[in-house]
Amino acid sequence: MAWSGGKDSSLALYHILLLGQFDPTVLITTINEEYDRVSMHGVRRELVQAQADSLGVSLEWVRVP
Repeated sequence: MAWSGGKDSSLALYHILLLGQFDPTVLITTINEEYDRVSMHGVRRELVQAQADSLGVSLEWVRVP
């Protein structure tokens, strides 16, 4: 699932989990190489990693220039 760490992706994941039809196994987040922050919101890498850890879902980083 695409994951920005923001409220919209959090709400989308919440509804997916409520449906009970899907079992998200990985969150995919783009990260800006220069600033080492999430591309969409500028959220620190550590915060997004903490979100994934608390959800028990692995996190994959896609580095963008």
